[in-house]
Amino acid sequence: MCDSWDHQLDLVSIVELQRGWLDYKLVETAFFERPRHDGAVPTVSRATHELVKVRRIQNRNLLRLWEAKEASMKDVRGTKVVEHSTTWSSYAWHGSGKTPPSVIAEGKGFMMQYGDSQGFYLQGSYTAEQASYSHHERYVYRSSDVEGREANKNGAYHHLLLVKVLRGNPLKTSEVWKGKQFSYSQSQLGQEYDSVEGGPHRPLTAGPGADDSIIYVVYDQNQCLPEFIVTYKKR
Repeated sequence: MCDSWDHQLDLVSIVELQRGWLDYKLVETAFFERPRHDGAVPTVSRATHELVKVRRIQNRNLLRLWEAKEASMKDVRGTKVVEHSTTWSSYAWHGSGKTPPSVIAEGKGFMMQYGDSQGFYLQGSYTAEQASYSHHERYVYRSSDVEGREANKNGAYHHLLLVKVLRGNPLKTSEVWKGKQFSYSQSQLGQEYDSVEGGPHRPLTAGPGADDSIIYVVYDQNQCLPEFIVTYKKR
């Protein structure tokens, strides 16, 4: 169990965080304060949106699987590599689209078979460094109620997942592209590489521009641990 988790009797517990708690501040910083590479003002900012609710996901099964995967990756990479890594794990954003975030949080997490086989970096779990990327209408889950039970594409409430991603040794795609060379490099995942770091990309479009972000892609569902459901709305 994580040190910050509240006591729980069930396998899954969803805990609403209070403003001022360390985990709330972690989410708030990731949401509003990550600098963009070009210095531009993102679509999602303190001036345009406000946090409504932050809930911590305490799913014991998903945590155990994530920890087991991390342990096996550390065995492969070695202690020195892990200690000096700046990419080992990162918090990143995921928009669950038409799927309520609670389904991912309370269930089996990220299921590879539901990933888009036509994705730019093929079939995997995609997360974004910038919340404004995942805020795009294709990715963000919206509802007419704050709890997210009533899906509504025009609803006032937006919901994203903040996910802890085991990146390990990532394949940085500034040196490769979609095609034969990338397909070969992807075949080395789990051997030379553990994940893909792509972009920056715009939502739905390759290459930099408005609301672009670095993208993290993993091909093993146990490398993604959904930690928070973040609910927000326009000011």
